[in-house]
Amino acid sequence: MFKGKYGTYWIEDGILFVDYKPDLIVSLNVAKRIARDRMEFQQNKEYPVFCNLDGIIGAHSDARHYLVQEGTLLINALALHSTSPVAIRLTEFYLKIHNHKIPTQIFKHKNQAIHYLKPYTQ
Repeated sequence: MFKGKYGTYWIEDGILFVDYKPDLIVSLNVAKRIARDRMEFQQNKEYPVFCNLDGIIGAHSDARHYLVQEGTLLINALALHSTSPVAIRLTEFYLKIHNHKIPTQIFKHKNQAIHYLKPYTQ
C-alpha cells in the first residue's frame, strides 16, 4: 500500500486500486501528481485500475484531458466507481465525448467494476 498526497494506492488480485482523499478538486498539477504517484507505485508494470471517485468533488477541464491522455500510461483498463448519481451521470457524459485510449467504464457497484477488470489482470 502506498499513501500519496492525493490518494491511497494498493494492488489486490492483479488490480490496482486508487482511493482519492475526500473533498479533492483535481487541477492539472494535482492530476500530474496523481499519475506520477500511481506510476511510481506500479514500478513500470501495467495494471487494470479501479478508481473510487467518491472523494473527488471537482476536476478542471485540462486535468481531465491530461488524465485521459498522458495519465493512462501503464493502465490497460480503467473502471471508475462512484455512488453519487450526479458524478455517475457527469462521468458517463465525459466518457461519451472523449476518445479514450484504453477500455474505460463507470460503475455504481464495486463488484461490477472489479468483474469488468478481471479479464485484464495478468
